[in-house]
Amino acid sequence: MTEIRTAIPEEVDRYLDSLVRTGAFGSKAELVRAALMAYSETAGPLARGFDRENMLAPDGRVYQLEYAREAALRGGPCLGIAYDGGVLLAGATAPRSRLVRSVPKIQRVGERVAILTAGLLADGYVAVSQVRRAKPRTTEELLDLLVRFYWEHTVDRTKRALAAALLVGVAFGGKPRLFLIDPSGALVEHDAAVMGEGSLARTEVLEARYKRTSAKEAERLALEVLDNPKACEIVHVRA
Repeated sequence: MTEIRTAIPEEVDRYLDSLVRTGAFGSKAELVRAALMAYSETAGPLARGFDRENMLAPDGRVYQLEYAREAALRGGPCLGIAYDGGVLLAGATAPRSRLVRSVPKIQRVGERVAILTAGLLADGYVAVSQVRRAKPRTTEELLDLLVRFYWEHTVDRTKRALAAALLVGVAFGGKPRLFLIDPSGALVEHDAAVMGEGSLARTEVLEARYKRTSAKEAERLALEVLDNPKACEIVHVRA
């Protein structure tokens, strides 16, 4: 058994002595050993390093993915809305100095694809770069590329889970569609979806007000859900 030696203040030592005299432990060493075992059980997977690796903890969780999802939730509010003939992507942007030319949150990839990032913009940008290089020709090729790219970051121990969720508006084949990809690579198709800060409350508003109508009505709804921000990026992907 490994031996651990440590120095403790006198008042703590006196307290341990009193616990030994009045409790069920035969010595201070036995008491400290029991305390360490209890702490290890309480800390659970975190104490064994499962929060530092892209690996399954005994309770079935991947802590790095949970941290990545939290980063995406802290991103600026943004949304996607499918309407008759197209898909709208919109994201609130923070006011900047007139001297700054920022990179758009919504990245176009040709005429049929636009991708909006919530979370770490650099992580989203790397994912978009993969799409630009591959030049997919169908919705299926595009989605397969993105899901595989995210999946690689969840199983490769030399990589970090991507801390960005993506809203993907696509209109290949004359069929506009909206997809959400979360940091785990999970893929869900939506008629309308919200990401980023305040997403739960904004989703409630979106669910109550959404109807598949025109591009103009979709823009009006987007601004309402985003609380009419002073600065907002809006991109349409049309059939």
